[in-house]
Amino acid sequence: MAANRFLLEIVTPQQLFYSGEVEMVIVEEASGQEGYMAGHSLALKRLEKGEVKIREAESKEIKTMLIPGGHIHVGKTMAIYTRYANWKAKE
Repeated sequence: MAANRFLLEIVTPQQLFYSGEVEMVIVEEASGQEGYMAGHSLALKRLEKGEVKIREAESKEIKTMLIPGGHIHVGKTMAIYTRYANWKAKE
């Protein structure tokens, strides 16, 4: 895995909704949006209802999913735990 990439998993009670190498994740927290990239310090934070934006490795496109809130665990890899997730339709 390249230094600017990390493994992201989006986990719901029903399934592993997403698993892949990404370069960036942007989530909704109580204080607003926060972005994460490889090498971010350790964290465990509560997420608000809203969008999760990801840029996959080797891609310029931003993919967006909707979640009802949850938690993000940031370590060597990142995981978002939520009740459900859906891809946002392209506009």
